[in-house]
Amino acid sequence: MGQVVGIDLGTTNSVIATLDEGQPWAIPDDEGDLLLPSFVGISDGGELLVGQAARRQYAAAPDRTVKSIKRQMGTDFTVTLNDRTYNPQEVSAIILRSLKQRAETMLETEVTQAVITVPAYFTDAQRQATKEAGEIAGFEVLQILNEPTAAALVFDVGTEDTENVLVYDLGGGTFDVSIVEITGDVTEVLASHGNNRLGGDDFDRQLQRHLADKFLQTHGVEVPTDPATQARLLLAAEQAKIDLSEKAFTTVREPFLVSKGETALHLETEIAREDFENLIKPLLKETLDAIDRALEDADMTPEDIDRAILVGGSTRIPLVQHLVEEHLLGTPVNSFEPDLCVGLGAALQAGVLSGEEVDTILVDVTPHSLGIAVVMDTPMGPMPGMFSSIIPRNSVIPTSRSEVYHTSFDGQDVVEVEVFQGENPIARENVPLGAFKIEGLPPKPAGALEVEVHFDFDINGILTVTATEKGKGQQNSLVVNDAATGRMSSHDLNQAREDIISLFRTQK
Repeated sequence: MGQVVGIDLGTTNSVIATLDEGQPWAIPDDEGDLLLPSFVGISDGGELLVGQAARRQYAAAPDRTVKSIKRQMGTDFTVTLNDRTYNPQEVSAIILRSLKQRAETMLETEVTQAVITVPAYFTDAQRQATKEAGEIAGFEVLQILNEPTAAALVFDVGTEDTENVLVYDLGGGTFDVSIVEITGDVTEVLASHGNNRLGGDDFDRQLQRHLADKFLQTHGVEVPTDPATQARLLLAAEQAKIDLSEKAFTTVREPFLVSKGETALHLETEIAREDFENLIKPLLKETLDAIDRALEDADMTPEDIDRAILVGGSTRIPLVQHLVEEHLLGTPVNSFEPDLCVGLGAALQAGVLSGEEVDTILVDVTPHSLGIAVVMDTPMGPMPGMFSSIIPRNSVIPTSRSEVYHTSFDGQDVVEVEVFQGENPIARENVPLGAFKIEGLPPKPAGALEVEVHFDFDINGILTVTATEKGKGQQNSLVVNDAATGRMSSHDLNQAREDIISLFRTQK
């Protein structure tokens, strides 16, 4: 059996890590870089570009380069590179395959199994897509692990006393906050909340618009909307954001951004950290609301938190630490390897699952409520299409729960079970996960037939729903990872794997 690894598949950067005598370490590339930029591209000559090479191409050829694909996981988004269309799983698989090659080169052994992390607030579809990406890349995916949980695994409290830790994870494209109880070697997640579309990418876009406004004020000309110019402006904004984490002011220079007649117009402007902070403060306030929601779900107040950990590259922004400290007044706020700790924690969990001697035990939770659409009695009479939660959010996983329901009208011979994920009392306002029917029920008065609906939610976040009519025992079930919910078929997975392997052969 090959080496087992942990992978942080990030929006901006990705990390692969493994264990050495029970201690996790991030695997560098042959130049010593620990982070792999999550960019994929095809060169003008048809060569596959991954990581830094693809990132360098982005400004010149955004039409042949993909970034931030993590935000599209679980959707039907596609991108065309060199006349070939790729879905998000396949693009992510290219990043994962590149990490796999890196590890095999450095470790001089085959790497076959992996734990891959995802934001705690990822939906079922996003988790399934991530698992598929790992399979296409050639991994056996041992577990899909929540990022804040992975980060908490590497945090050594150095005592057997129980500590309540708040993990604030703000990355390039997603945000999560988790309340974690750590007692010795046991890490138990109590509650999670977050936003799958909030992160450093959004801060870059805010600054990009600000730079475009500055250019217009200076030259009286708008920045062109063509992809190449906008890509240059976006990368300039990203670099300014990074600089402002260290400096109070930075100068942005982009020469020859626009031509006005025969005159070349340049962007050259100074940005103050305070200006940048004012642009992003409304977005960061959303993260503070998520802290309050997670604390409420854990039945805690800020005074119950012993310390907070900042995770993710975007927590390098000084305003982030300031706002969290201000919001959790009196709580120590620490940061430990914000770019690496998720990958290191994934490696620890990979070690646990592969039988290595690792002093850690993990108890995780489901981030969303899971349930079905039902007819509910209300003061206004029976109301169809309401959401009945069977597994409430923040339930410890793996878990199995059942509820018994009754037919809603006389002679009902079919029951349709529609499965949803979310918190809205109206079923269709939540995320649909699939549906199935039990047919041929015996004709009886409304309410006379009982149907037991059983939810089984495993450690990878894969849900199996079974409905059983309690009289004759008629039964049907749904595994929420099949083709009906957008999962790739075995044939498609195998074909995608062969295509990715073939694509890598074009690399020089």
